[in-house]
Formats: sequence, structure tokens, C-alpha cells
Amino acid sequence: MTFLNIYIIIVSVLDSRGVVVMRKALVIILLILFFTVGCSGDKEQIVIYTNIEENRSQLLQKRVKEQFPDLDVKIQYMSTGNTAAKIKTEGSNIEADIILGLETSYMENLKDNFASLNGLDGINQDHYLDGINPSDGKYYIWDQYSASITIDKKYFEEHNWEYPTSYEDLLDPKYEGLIAMSDPKSSGTGYMYYLNVMNIYGEEKGLEYFDKLSKNIAQFTTSGSGPINLLKQGEVVIAMGMTYQGVEEINNGADFAVVEFDTGLLYNTTSIGIIKGKETNENVRKVFQWINTEFSLYDKEHYIPGKIFKEQTNKIENYPETKKLADMTGINDIKVKEELLKKWKY
Repeated sequence: MTFLNIYIIIVSVLDSRGVVVMRKALVIILLILFFTVGCSGDKEQIVIYTNIEENRSQLLQKRVKEQFPDLDVKIQYMSTGNTAAKIKTEGSNIEADIILGLETSYMENLKDNFASLNGLDGINQDHYLDGINPSDGKYYIWDQYSASITIDKKYFEEHNWEYPTSYEDLLDPKYEGLIAMSDPKSSGTGYMYYLNVMNIYGEEKGLEYFDKLSKNIAQFTTSGSGPINLLKQGEVVIAMGMTYQGVEEINNGADFAVVEFDTGLLYNTTSIGIIKGKETNENVRKVFQWINTEFSLYDKEHYIPGKIFKEQTNKIENYPETKKLADMTGINDIKVKEELLKKWKY
């Protein structure tokens, strides 16, 4: 509200009645100024694009609002593929200030769009295990997550079926329409399965494998959490999803079981970074550092226990101990990923 606006209002309410109208005008002006001052105190907005699951995003939104009441921090979920495409297209002109939970292969490929965190005032990586983050500091590792098969125990018991323990087991015709897997083109979780199969079988036989498996797939979901959601809804009995989500449902009372294949536990990492140019904002740095220390430690101890911090413990009940790690060669190589995804046809 400018003085010109106020002047116009005064003129519009004054008439021959003089003082009485003038008093009314002053009341109106005071009310306008009151609301104007309130409006001029708008909170600074900080935008975070995140690829982490809804429940974790909601918790982050709640915690960040409590921690920074004077800021308007917006947590906006976006799929892995869409986030990467948006950064590639818009570069440092993107709306987001911080990118959270984007698959590390994409972060590495797009790192020219991120600010170097090395030496930034208020930001450090002292809490990390040595050697986990890249030397150029264009991003920090956010989490190391894993994928396992989660099954409906009751259904298997009713049909007297043994649990599948290998990729070959999933090809059994009895599983037709009973398996869910996320699409590797839109989900990092789905890509883990896709890459692991290629590493085990080789490209030609790997593609043949998915031709066979597709007959048993009820749906290739867009998000990594999709398979577990379908399992919860009773639409499938086998979910090729994230380990922590299966464990979470078990801890919430679901009669499920998490199965690790004999070829080992699939794993991948996601990362967090600040868009280039946004690091000059002190509030962006403060929000980044708080998220990547205080909130991140809680997140790792209660959701994704893959160890990346020095002082990190697993507080998740029923989380399985890793017997063996799967062959994830090429997991952070974007060229390998792009070539493989060109051949995905489902």
C-alpha cells in the first residue's frame, strides 16, 4: 500500500461534512495500514523438491515448519525422472532452492547445476563417514536404501506356497497377475531390480527375463512405493519394493514377510544439494544444514538405516540384517542407465 493509494482513499471519503467524515477516513486509513503491515511481513519462501516417500516428506514438512516458523518452506514431491528432467531443462533457473533425495546417478550427471558445498558458511559434513561424499562437494549423500521382496504371508500359507528366493522363482505361472514392480523409467527402486537382473544375466538374457516376468506383473507402478501400496490393498501378493516400506507395514500390524533374494540385497543411494546461485541465501544454507544433520539423522534411524553417518544407529524393529549385497555395478553411471532405459518397453 503506497501513500498515493492512501491519498486517493482520503479524497474519496471526504465531503462537505468535514470533520466527521475526516474522522471516519482516519479510522479507515488505520485499518488499511494495520492490514498492510501484516501483508508486508510475508515470510520468505524456500522451495525444496523431494523424491522421498510421502510419509517422510510429510514429517519433514511438519518438522521444518516447527524449526523455521519465520520461513515459508515448501516441500514439493516430484518423481525421480521428472525432477531430473526439470533440472536439465531449467538449470539454475529452476524454482527449487534445494533438491532432496534425487538418485545419485542423476545428481552426478547434473552436478554442474549445483553449488559446491565445500567451504560454504554454515554447512559442513563432519557427521558423515569418511569418503562417502564426492570430493567436489556438489552434493551430499542423503540415504543408502535397499530393495527386497515383500510378500503376503497369509496368502502364501493358505496356498501352501514356499517363499520365492530368486528371480527365477518369480517366473512361476502361479504368480500371474500377483506381482507388482515399479517402472525403472520413473522409479529408482524399479531401476535397481532392472540393473541387478542385467548384471546377473547379461543384457540379452536379462531382457528375455523381463519378457517372461511381465506376464506375472499386475502393474509396473510409477513410484517406488506403488508395489507396497498394491500389496496393502490386496491387489497383489508379491511387492518388489523398498525394504523399509515392507518392514514399516509389518510393524504396523500387516501379516507380511520381507525376503532377501539369494543373489543379495539390492541397494542404491540418493543425494541432497543446493541449486547453483541459491547458496548465497543464508536461510537456504540454514535450512539445508538443519535438514542434513538433525532431520537426516532421525530419518536414517527410523526409516532408511543404511549407514552413512558416524553416529547412526538402527531403531527400526524387525529390520532384516543384510546377509549379502547384490551386484549393483553401474548404479551411479548415468550412461549405463540411459542405455538400459532405452531398451525398457513395459
